[in-house]
Amino acid sequence: MRPDLWLTLKENVLVTDLQMIRPDLFIVLGYVSWWCFNNNLPCRVTSLIDDVPQRVTKTHSQGRAVDVSTRGFGPKDITDLISFLEEKVGHFGAYSKSDGKQRVAIYHDVGLGPHIHIQVKRELNGDLDGKKRNN
Repeated sequence: MRPDLWLTLKENVLVTDLQMIRPDLFIVLGYVSWWCFNNNLPCRVTSLIDDVPQRVTKTHSQGRAVDVSTRGFGPKDITDLISFLEEKVGHFGAYSKSDGKQRVAIYHDVGLGPHIHIQVKRELNGDLDGKKRNN
């Protein structure tokens, strides 16, 4: 078993930053790691808590976003992982400013290299399965 299949962090990402991400993002990251492991692909986090000048929003510094490298992934791997995340944890996803759609993961390159950007919604409501409860 390759150790990089569980979860590795890029050199500039601090392991202590994992303690500062939101619980719902931590759950989504677990699904990413599980999918990568089962598809024999590396799970490498390239950004967690940071204040990179190129950032359009503050979601990373708020602990609501993580970037995962797609190095070693083919185009089908990228779409399969995003589809898997939407199916399993899409209800955690943030709402897009451009079209209002809820998405938990997108593939893009905003000047930092192509990667999968994972982002959770602003409110943390405690619903693990996305179903509303009257408690």
